Amino acid sequence: SNFILVYGDNKKVVTSAVIIAGGKLPRELGVKGEHEYLNRGVTYCAWCDGPLFRGKDIAIIGGGNAALDAALNVAKMVKQIYIVNNLPKLTADPVMVDKAQEALNIRIMNETEVVEIQGDKLVKDIVIKHGHSSATKKLPVEGVFVEIGSVPATNYLRGVVKLNRAGEIVIDEQNMTNIPGIFAAGDITTVLEKQIITAAGEGAKAAIQASQYLAKRDNS
Repeated sequence: SNFILVYGDNKKVVTSAVIIAGGKLPRELGVKGEHEYLNRGVTYCAWCDGPLFRGKDIAIIGGGNAALDAALNVAKMVKQIYIVNNLPKLTADPVMVDKAQEALNIRIMNETEVVEIQGDKLVKDIVIKHGHSSATKKLPVEGVFVEIGSVPATNYLRGVVKLNRAGEIVIDEQNMTNIPGIFAAGDITTVLEKQIITAAGEGAKAAIQASQYLAKRDNS
């Protein structure tokens, strides 16, 4: 059977096989100002945008490995880092936590929630509250690094292919989904390791398997 792909401009393409490699999307905070100040102080990639905040005060939102990794990697560039974690304690690996606690320019703020991101043309501060208190205060920062995980970009695939509870595409060893002819690769799938090198290898596997699928289909 053939598949019909419909693009955003309503353009349609008919194909005999599909490889889905959409990856993951950053998990958003869902607070006022987050979208407004995207790329104007709010970022989801410390590795990409860290150098833009050299010598400035920043907030890193999150308490897991991603947040701590971001903090430790930009610590030498920025002036001050506030790790804003809404949980009672950090959930990152103990080694990373120890390094963050030893850093002179990293301050860990547990049980602290971001309420709003504020600024003018660029981010100027975040509004935070601690614990169960309703009282808020402003924390002056010029950068907000959101590091609270990511979600598979699969909303449009619900009801099309089988997804697991996390929203990842379920694939077999041939990178095929439960629908013959639809393959998937990378972080968007149930593959265990979410790394660039792994995703690249999975993409190569999917392409080979799709090619073999088409050859068998044409010869049948």
